[in-house]
Amino acid sequence: MKRFLIISIDTECDKGPGWRIRYPMSFEGIYRGIGEILQPLFEEYGFRATYLLSPEVMEDDESISILLDVMRRGAELGTHLHGEFVEPMKRRKPVFTGEMAAHYPDELEYEKLKNLTALFVKTFGFQPLSYRAGRFSISSRTVRFLEELGYRVDSSLTPFSSVSGVDHRRAPAYPYYPDYDDIYRPGNSRILEVPITILPRNYLLFRILKSTPLYRIGRFRRLVKGWFGNIWLRPTVSGAREVGELLRLYPKMFPGRTVFFNMMFHNVEVVEELSPYDARMVRRNLREMLSVLRDYGFEGLTLKEVPDEYGRGSVQ
Repeated sequence: MKRFLIISIDTECDKGPGWRIRYPMSFEGIYRGIGEILQPLFEEYGFRATYLLSPEVMEDDESISILLDVMRRGAELGTHLHGEFVEPMKRRKPVFTGEMAAHYPDELEYEKLKNLTALFVKTFGFQPLSYRAGRFSISSRTVRFLEELGYRVDSSLTPFSSVSGVDHRRAPAYPYYPDYDDIYRPGNSRILEVPITILPRNYLLFRILKSTPLYRIGRFRRLVKGWFGNIWLRPTVSGAREVGELLRLYPKMFPGRTVFFNMMFHNVEVVEELSPYDARMVRRNLREMLSVLRDYGFEGLTLKEVPDEYGRGSVQ
């Protein structure tokens, strides 16, 4: 059975505690985070990353130069919408990126996506194929917008989770083509959803509890979280032990299927004081996770390559 690791990185300007944007705006998370830390590490372990670019990144010349270099070395470049940084209604100096694209009027989300895509094409000279919504804020209409704008893959869904006010608990945890009217249901769209790898520790218990009225009560969900709490394939919250748990759970949930692990994090998380996280811990966890996955025979895959492997009979 084939096993693939997708590393999808939200690539943004430098932040700080509380994810507040640094001013004057800086990009050490790209200069050092990608150029000096992440890209050499991925090459050491034989994996390739997909860097999903927020609009402000594509307005910094040195960032563009570094990203072109890592692309020549096998990485993929895609887009990541933080609507504060793109017209219409672009904001001059936002404190943090908190806008939710799913809450925009239809026309506003489409125009921001169109302008983000046009900025990418102008900057790099080719069409982006992979996308992730800022704060995971995506809805069914976004699928149509992405199709119209020439994308192939979306990776905005966080299965079994409600994050940043976006409830994706109904999302399938395995790649699928969604329905146009219900993004959480398989259908006939041409955008392949590649969910971030998040699995509950006790899937059977999760299914039972989810079907009860008690699960609608937030206090109850928090109380029993330890029984079936989610495992994210994300070095900010997971390490080698969690990878081992995912390797145990995945074949039980998706027997006989090709394994698609989709790891996500932010570029700024690996550099000290550029995010709320302990960068040293993140780097240590990331190295441990890559080592385990390499030893288990995982191959590197970029997001835009997933549809081809998915179409080779990964679903029985």
